[in-house]
Amino acid sequence: MSLRTAPPGTLQQFRRLAQAASEAEDAALAKIVAMLDHLDHRGEADLVLERVRPRLRALGVPRRLNLARLLFLPMDGAIRSPMEWRRGEAALPRSALPVLADILLPLLPPQAARAAQALEGLTTADTGAIGELGALLWPAAAAALPPRPPPEWGESGLGPADYQAIAGLCLPIWQAGAAIWAALAAAPQGPKEALSRAALGAVAPAGPQPLAVVLATLLAVAAAPGSVAHVAALLSPQARAVVVQALDVLLATPPPPFGKLGIERAAEAALLLARRLDDLQACSLLAGERLKKLESLRREAEEACRNRYLEGAEKQVVTPTQRLLAGDGASDEEVAAVEAAARALRGLEAASRKLGGGPLLDRGVKELVGRLTLLGRGATRSGGMTPVDIARSIEILSGPHAALTALSAITRP
Repeated sequence: MSLRTAPPGTLQQFRRLAQAASEAEDAALAKIVAMLDHLDHRGEADLVLERVRPRLRALGVPRRLNLARLLFLPMDGAIRSPMEWRRGEAALPRSALPVLADILLPLLPPQAARAAQALEGLTTADTGAIGELGALLWPAAAAALPPRPPPEWGESGLGPADYQAIAGLCLPIWQAGAAIWAALAAAPQGPKEALSRAALGAVAPAGPQPLAVVLATLLAVAAAPGSVAHVAALLSPQARAVVVQALDVLLATPPPPFGKLGIERAAEAALLLARRLDDLQACSLLAGERLKKLESLRREAEEACRNRYLEGAEKQVVTPTQRLLAGDGASDEEVAAVEAAARALRGLEAASRKLGGGPLLDRGVKELVGRLTLLGRGATRSGGMTPVDIARSIEILSGPHAALTALSAITRP
């Protein structure tokens, strides 16, 4: 069923669910995604996920494993929505993936078919199982891939020439799937140069497009993308041009959606981004305008991170403190919740400084401490929070000196 022929009520439900997903808390979003992932063919349900994919990547939400997802993990960084995909580019339209998996499933040899069945109950967090099962399924898929589009290919909405182009990308990547996955699994730690070289070198002989797909996939998740790019550029003169183009795409990618992440997850994402940007800055392939783009990306990320800090401070520290001061009493759990939020904000502040946060962030922290101090001074002594409670939050946010200064101001007659 296509978007144009879907019943209006169904489309409205998907739109409402998409809106709910975009506004959901992190845990609620993970539940929505898990529900959708249990549909074998999501169809229009993919509309829900398109709006939140950047956030899902930043959250690292584990996704249900099925044959289609496992087959295309080595190409994940080059998968596009049908509306974004363009013929001739080194990318795959998302709509083609389940169709290809359905084509391949009955063609797999018995051992690979059993491996496909063993995917049930696994998620993308099961990296070891992915490596073991993928070692069977990726080469089996390459061997079983029909040279010409079978009748089922029509369900993708694409033509025979598209099949040939997409198959031309998939074949060498599946053949090198085990080496690619070894690098991807180690990407949060680098990956090491030897793993990058093995993965990229395995597909480079197949031409620039398969190399571009694997490079984009590695660059999207590597803690050290500049190092990966350097390894790829040394493969051949032709590879260098692919690398430069991939870096341009990477530098044009917006930072994580900090404003839609929980404070702790925003801090984790900011620290990872800072590490990635530092590694890119040390890459000899970046100079001139590209370095300027890198600095622009760093500033954009720091501003978004700082705004998340200020928003979190207002909603999770200032507002609860106002409420508790106005009440007749505050439970230990309520005070602890404010302190926990302050602790999370301190982590986000530290992450923002890794991105270059300076005077504007300093001013934001100072103003937050000042507001809490004024709230304490204006509160009645019969209120729910004590001066010590407020000073404790300030100590977490800005250190013991700020806390002592604030406590003195709050208790001054």
